[in-house]
Amino acid sequence: MMTEEIVKNIVNKVYPKIKADYGLSKWNDFPKVEIHRNIYEMLSGIEDMEGEDNAQANFCRHSNTIELFYSEIRDTNHVIQCLLHEYRHYLQSGTWFKRYYTMGYDYSNHPYELAAKEEENNWKKYAK
Repeated sequence: MMTEEIVKNIVNKVYPKIKADYGLSKWNDFPKVEIHRNIYEMLSGIEDMEGEDNAQANFCRHSNTIELFYSEIRDTNHVIQCLLHEYRHYLQSGTWFKRYYTMGYDYSNHPYELAAKEEENNWKKYAK
């Protein structure tokens, strides 16, 4: 099982390389990374809060933060995949992100989600 400390160590090793390779978005500074047990605990502020559909990671455009949820992350490679996925969202236009949903796309076929999912395939470059 992943712990906050293990995820933090992986992020400290890998995230600087991802930032160097992918660079800044044209909208914002580099996002910070926060590590939480799960999304429900993070949003509620209540320790040990649980819910039905736990996220693995999230990019919050408002706070320019990549949020990782260690209770849902399987291993080192998964941490890297989550960082790459959410970093791709950071690089994408927030306006177009919303616009695609307005156009009728859902999570399974949203062009930005598909691109972020594809980005996860680059995890091996950072697993060294």
